[in-house]
Amino acid sequence: MTEKTFGPFELLSAHKGDVPETFLERRRIAAAMQALSERLIRIEADDSDLAAWADQLEALVASVGDRQRRDTRAANRKMFTGQATATDIFDMMDYDPMGGLSNPIAPRLEWLDESADGVEATITLGEHYQGPPGRVHGGVLGWIMDAVLSRAMHASMKIGVTGTLNMRYMASTPIETALTCRAHLARMEGRKMFIEGGIYVEDTQTVQAEGIFLMPNLGKKK
Repeated sequence: MTEKTFGPFELLSAHKGDVPETFLERRRIAAAMQALSERLIRIEADDSDLAAWADQLEALVASVGDRQRRDTRAANRKMFTGQATATDIFDMMDYDPMGGLSNPIAPRLEWLDESADGVEATITLGEHYQGPPGRVHGGVLGWIMDAVLSRAMHASMKIGVTGTLNMRYMASTPIETALTCRAHLARMEGRKMFIEGGIYVEDTQTVQAEGIFLMPNLGKKK
């Protein structure tokens, strides 16, 4: 049987399908690394414990070594020709630095709603992402909004890249608190897509964002 393949407008649906076995294990690794990092940051511990943990981690790094990595450029090319396999899709999406479940540095966005009308997600950020005491670093909030606005673009069946991202910080955003992130495609002007969104703590909006995303020029060069 021929393996099912996917194109650029099937990224989100394909990534919600059956998870390849290898990514179940990669997600376990990423989750464990993230949990360990969260537990160790600013931990009160004896130097002897810190030294023992450092030895164990350095030994693990040595055992992993410097192995060959998968080249996602090939997977990306296959996607644009409608030939991407499920593994190709997961290679691109599961390592996304925002929300990728196989990426240990990725904050865990949980998508609640995705449609042409907009997207909504929830996220809770720990001390990894703290700027001022008890508050999320502003750069991390920009990182999140770029990803959420981009997701709204894909949910609207559009393809493009970030051109500009304008942020307004309306109030401080707390760590270790459930945040709601929303975005929608507001309008289009030629190849420009104007996407708006925000971050909320219950009913209080703490961040407002607008991004201009640029659709690729697929016309032939003269």
